[in-house]
Amino acid sequence: MAKEMKQDNTKNPEVQGSETEKKEAKKGGFLFGLLVLLITLIVIVGVVGGVFFIIIRNNVNGLAEKYRNNLKDIPVLSMALPPPPADYDPLDPKNLKQEEIIEKYNQFRKENGELAKKLEETEKALEQLKSSQTDIEALRKENEQIKGEMEAQRARYEEDLRKAEELLVQEDKSGYKEFYEKINKDLAQRLYTEILNKEIADEKAKEFAQIYEKMDTKASAKIFEELGDSQLDLVVDTLKNMKKDVAAEILSEMNQTYAAKVTEKLSKVYGIEFGN
Repeated sequence: MAKEMKQDNTKNPEVQGSETEKKEAKKGGFLFGLLVLLITLIVIVGVVGGVFFIIIRNNVNGLAEKYRNNLKDIPVLSMALPPPPADYDPLDPKNLKQEEIIEKYNQFRKENGELAKKLEETEKALEQLKSSQTDIEALRKENEQIKGEMEAQRARYEEDLRKAEELLVQEDKSGYKEFYEKINKDLAQRLYTEILNKEIADEKAKEFAQIYEKMDTKASAKIFEELGDSQLDLVVDTLKNMKKDVAAEILSEMNQTYAAKVTEKLSKVYGIEFGN
């Protein structure tokens, strides 16, 4: 009888609905309890985190400074860290973790190696520069020595030429023979050739000057003025080989500006210096 009643109850819709509601209520209570627990944990974490944030921010009992290296890697609490003091040295070993110390050591070691290499290269370059400067100084001294020897040789050459000219002008054959025997044969021959060439040139210059000596002085002056500054040396050389009175008349016929230039040039030819 009881068995039959039980079977009837299971088949009754009202009884089945009541049991379902009980299960759903039990499940809802569990979820609510879980939600309350999570909210409670969040509140606790928030309160504890807030307390730590305030403690760190205000550096209570120096905790922020003491644990700065540990806190700086925590995302939220790192924001609460106060600014470091003025004397804070981030590279001080006491402010670094063991891993950071090792990393900095390796970095410094690498940089030191690079600096040592650069220093070695710089020292080599400096040695090369010193060597180059030594070579330059040696070349400069050698150049000065060669220059001095050339100047001395040129002075001797000019003196020999002067003596040879004097002997030839004086027609001192015995003197020139003695002079010839004293100096180098090639040099004597060269000096003699140069003297002859100079005499020939002087003779031709005199012949050229005679052309203008025979002309009207005004015409000669006009021609010389037309030659202008570019041929000033030719004008001066021509006047120098003229008779002095003719040259003076031609100068007087020139305009003052050009005559002044010619006079200045002639004064240098005759070795006359004008004071400033």
